Amino acid sequence: MLLHIPTLMLALLLGFLLLTLALGVSQQGVRARPEIRRWTLGCWALLGGFAMLAARVVLPLELSVVLGNALVCLGLALYAQALYLLLCGHTGPRALMQVQPGIWLALLLMLDWPLNQRTAVLSLVYCALLLPSVLVIGRHGWRAERSLRVVATTMALSVAAHLVRAVHALLHPDDYGTLMQASLGQGLTFLVAFICLLGAGFGFVLAVFERVASQMEEMATRDGLTGCWNRSTTDALLAHELQRGHRAGTSVAFVLLDLDHFKQVNDRHGHRTGDAVLRAFADAVRRRLRASDVFGRTGGEEFGLVLPDTEVAGARWLVEAVRREVEALALTDERGQPVKVTVSAGVAVADARSRLSGDRLYGQADQSLYEAKRAGRNRVEVYGITAGASAALPLT
Repeated sequence: MLLHIPTLMLALLLGFLLLTLALGVSQQGVRARPEIRRWTLGCWALLGGFAMLAARVVLPLELSVVLGNALVCLGLALYAQALYLLLCGHTGPRALMQVQPGIWLALLLMLDWPLNQRTAVLSLVYCALLLPSVLVIGRHGWRAERSLRVVATTMALSVAAHLVRAVHALLHPDDYGTLMQASLGQGLTFLVAFICLLGAGFGFVLAVFERVASQMEEMATRDGLTGCWNRSTTDALLAHELQRGHRAGTSVAFVLLDLDHFKQVNDRHGHRTGDAVLRAFADAVRRRLRASDVFGRTGGEEFGLVLPDTEVAGARWLVEAVRREVEALALTDERGQPVKVTVSAGVAVADARSRLSGDRLYGQADQSLYEAKRAGRNRVEVYGITAGASAALPLT
């Protein structure tokens, strides 16, 4: 069985054209993300390369060989840069582009070589340009978007096909009289090597859209400044934990934390310092939390904690530890002036029999927070315990 190379070339041209058009449409949908732009450029380069290789019937052989293969090499380098942009935020090793002039020079020097030798060398060059893409996904993207696993797998298959093509070209030089010669070995390795790249392209588009969807979900549920859950998500998680606590027969504690005199921090030190204080506060709180605890920002300088399976004593012990951690923060503003931060907290606990709603528990915590503010701030108050008496509760 023989494979008709011109037909394969036409099929690849059409495939990459469709992928390029699809990328052009997706580019508008994701506001021209840089990794999409870079992959699109790679598709155009590959498309141009295949067109130049196919046009050797009407173009001088030297022009077709040099421009066609050079554009394919450029496209593979752009693919690698797109993956680095997606996974690492930069374009990857500079060598990807620095070797391109050398590839052009090598192509000029190989013009007089037999086609099988030139094919073997170029196949190895293609492998070298594909390997960074496979490696960066293996290191940084395998546990990220699932579609990236498809990209890595298809690119690894392309590397394998190019290696087989290089060996086949050296062992069967008669199959490489011309590029358009009908040959099973030449045609099959050529088809597999580049059809895998086509599949990688569609996988890359899916991976980018997975990333966009994940970021949009993050924006919808997280506070952008502190990384905490936002108010609506915190309320939903509180309601969920209350239901779970009722089924399991365990208590759920809810805590409201409010930074003391935060308006004065903004007025005296500026809003940028205020933002830095909020981030530092959030980090300090996280250091004291368990993996099961929920930490949300419920308002400007007000935060909420949902503590599953936690009694009054345990909740107060944790919140008191948070209060001391925040009080010990050594913060400065942009001028190096110290910024003192303290926090007041109100604690409310729902046992399994109380069947309190989230709103009711929130109201109890808010009332306790008010008592903490009224009693002098920088303290923890527990709902249902007289102000001052809660401070006498044991911390162990």
